[in-house]
Amino acid sequence: MSRTRHPRIRRRVSLTLVGVALVSVLLLSGVNFFFARELLNDSVDSQLVALRDTRIQAFERGFARTQSVVSTLAANPSVVDALVELSAEYGALDEDITAEQIAGLEAIYEAEALPPFVAAGVDFGPTSDLVPGSTAGRYLQQQYIASSPYGFDEREMLDDAGDGSGYSAAHATHHPLLRELMENSRLSDLMFVEIDNLDVVYSVKKRMDLGANVTDELYAQNGLGEVAEKLSRVAVGDTVVSDSIFYVPTAGSPVLFLAAAVRSEAEVVGAIVAEVPVSTLTAITTARGDFELLGLGDTGETYLVGDDLTLRTDSRRWLEDPDDYLNTYLDRYGDEGIANAIEIVGTPVRLQTVDNEAVTAGLDGDEFVGTVTNYLGTETMAASGPVKVADLNWVVVAEFATSEMDDALNSYLWSMLVLLAVLLPVIAVLGAFIARNLTKPVDELVTASGRIADGHLDTEIEDFGRNELGDLGRQLEGLVEQLNARQDAIAYEDQRINDMMAAVLPARLVERVRGGEQTIVDIFDTATIVSLTVDAIPEATGADQDIVLEITERINEELDELVPNHGLERVRRSTGSELYVAGLDLDEARADDASRFALAAVEMVAAVGAEFGQPLTASAGLSAGDVATGVLGTNQLAFGIWGDPPGVAVALDSLARPGQVLADRSVTDQLGAEWDIGPTEELPGLADDIEAHAIRGAFAGSEPSSLAESD
Repeated sequence: MSRTRHPRIRRRVSLTLVGVALVSVLLLSGVNFFFARELLNDSVDSQLVALRDTRIQAFERGFARTQSVVSTLAANPSVVDALVELSAEYGALDEDITAEQIAGLEAIYEAEALPPFVAAGVDFGPTSDLVPGSTAGRYLQQQYIASSPYGFDEREMLDDAGDGSGYSAAHATHHPLLRELMENSRLSDLMFVEIDNLDVVYSVKKRMDLGANVTDELYAQNGLGEVAEKLSRVAVGDTVVSDSIFYVPTAGSPVLFLAAAVRSEAEVVGAIVAEVPVSTLTAITTARGDFELLGLGDTGETYLVGDDLTLRTDSRRWLEDPDDYLNTYLDRYGDEGIANAIEIVGTPVRLQTVDNEAVTAGLDGDEFVGTVTNYLGTETMAASGPVKVADLNWVVVAEFATSEMDDALNSYLWSMLVLLAVLLPVIAVLGAFIARNLTKPVDELVTASGRIADGHLDTEIEDFGRNELGDLGRQLEGLVEQLNARQDAIAYEDQRINDMMAAVLPARLVERVRGGEQTIVDIFDTATIVSLTVDAIPEATGADQDIVLEITERINEELDELVPNHGLERVRRSTGSELYVAGLDLDEARADDASRFALAAVEMVAAVGAEFGQPLTASAGLSAGDVATGVLGTNQLAFGIWGDPPGVAVALDSLARPGQVLADRSVTDQLGAEWDIGPTEELPGLADDIEAHAIRGAFAGSEPSSLAESD
């Protein structure tokens, strides 16, 4: 009877073991999947909120700097003298041009400025209506546009029209400086509007708005006239701003205008008008298109939306693949007219509608975090908030496609399924083996098995000799050995996972991530940020490719040695740009260590360049203060840092001269007497609340020769 009963018992025990193991694995996998999804959602929400806030701050600061530049230019004595003299000479021009020459100007308009509008079906009436109504305006366009040896994008290169007029003499005197001021301020044009008739008496770019009257129909409600009208309602010294427009003189490229009144002594003599291209706004909003730096993965982006529910900056989809963008737009909206207009003007700004809860909440002055459908029909996690710029009602939106999060979760799910498929046969075999041994009616072996099942792997099993019982005892001993080996393997795998995570995360965060902490963000009161930029590395093309790669590899190796030697951590690395931090999780910001590292890095780059016969230079910016660090990204873990110090350090780095190390007061206040700290640097575009100083080490070997030469 035992022969018929024991196989049934063994099958029952085997099936029971396999079933319990399978249910346990499924339950554990389900719980892990649930918590992984929640952790990912919370992490993305936190990242988007932080990104939204930093982009709002970056845009408001960047725009404020541009306003400050325009206000500063309006008060610049050289600019005042230029406006006064050019306005006077403009008023003295009384020579008109011929009908044939007017026809030539009309032909230039039709060839350069009007094609996009004609293609879009916009009718401005007779082209003759676009020619300036004043004699002086027509004359200037003939001399500086029609007769210019330069094309549409290069007419600012003409200093003197050579007509012998007083205007051309004044233009030759002032134009080179004004052209340089425009280029240094990252503007697309600078114009002067005189006070009496509101004519544009001067333009750096020499487009069809030169000599035009801002009250004419083409300009009155189209940006230029808007800012001129606003100036009549604000105090002298204040800057006024227009919304983005499709500007006819720029061939439809969207721009916005900033203007400030100019006065000589106590009298207002005119206005200076700065033209800002949309590409500048896009660069500020997207960190110059460095979506990886912003932690936005493959689908995330940040953009601006105006109160008419249309884009004010270019979208990532358009910048990366215009054809795919247009195809997706047509699939969603079916509006070929708008699609053609986007293609004609080369931007979706003021054409692409963005109407969802994130935008409407921001326009109402509220912040938003949640799931929405974006402008091309993609479901995204989004965070939005209002931007405070002059009287404009704009919204910053940071979003991330939910499909990218789903991809990460699906990958995790497939990994668990593969693991389950591997474990099932192993569990079945092990269950049958254990069931066969458990059915032996031997108390000693049952007791021993119980102890082993309880985790007492040091249990001694009696030797029953060369028989079935002895074989059973030896099998149990083998099981103990296997369990010990598995335990060692688990410990080894656990250590390997820790080592892999330590390669991308600071050691202090590894256990927190593995412990299931949902929000991995730490606040530190004492940290110093170093932004390092390497310049003048030639492009890796042709015969120079090997030497460029060798130089890059050499610099990276040298930096990898300098970082631990000075007690710093690397935050990120990209082509030509590095970000490091000192003092994390310590009692002080370690500004001395960070400064020594920056000087050593700059000196090292120059030395490597000299070794390879290349004029390599580097610059660095340092700032200290409160920073937040944490785990960024979804498809892969990455260590990130944010707060005011990173932005200030990057700004100082971008303004530093080759070979120069700039630090703000938060760093220089912590440096000892052995440091040589230069006077306050006057840097254009730097926020007023940031005081920059060049730093040099007074001790031997700390000051690179390139730094000394730059001073």
